[in-house]
Amino acid sequence: MGRRPTIDREGLLDAADRVIAKGGVTSLTIDAVAREAGVSKGGVLYSFGTKDALIEAMLERAGKSYERLVADYLATHGDEPHSTAAAHVDASHREDELSAIRASALLASLVQTPDYRSEIQGYYRELLDKLDTKSPGGRRALTAVLAAEGAFLLRGLGLAQFGDEAWESIFADIRALVPDGRATDTKKGPEQAGPNPEGE
Repeated sequence: MGRRPTIDREGLLDAADRVIAKGGVTSLTIDAVAREAGVSKGGVLYSFGTKDALIEAMLERAGKSYERLVADYLATHGDEPHSTAAAHVDASHREDELSAIRASALLASLVQTPDYRSEIQGYYRELLDKLDTKSPGGRRALTAVLAAEGAFLLRGLGLAQFGDEAWESIFADIRALVPDGRATDTKKGPEQAGPNPEGE
């Protein structure tokens, strides 16, 4: 049988993800993606034009996946305290392992390129600027975001291995750092409060 007459752009992005998962971002070439997808090199170039355009499409898809997870969380929890932090923790928790590998590998590679580095810095600046760190609860929410990001990147870069049970346990602990509004978040955190005059 001949090659498929049409090129599936999403299928090529899936193939690019698999190339990175197998060999890291340095193995990502037009030829490698073509081989993985079972199409000609010309087919990949026809869909994306250049390797940079392919990478940009991969980043865009990764961003949309994250945004969908965040939107899903905020649709039901958006009015809760520190919902931005909780949504980021939830999205980092729910991203599948292949997505983590792809996103982490791309970040690790592209952060060396000035244009991409600026874009990545802008993403993190926007995320962190949404967090109110003037209260103890806000600072715990920041800690949770940083912990979730660390776990996500460690797994994605293959620097630490986590089974499903360990992953669930880690994120249960991280999520517990984010105040849920059941206790008043004042300048004194619950652990700093003095004795309760009622003895409770």
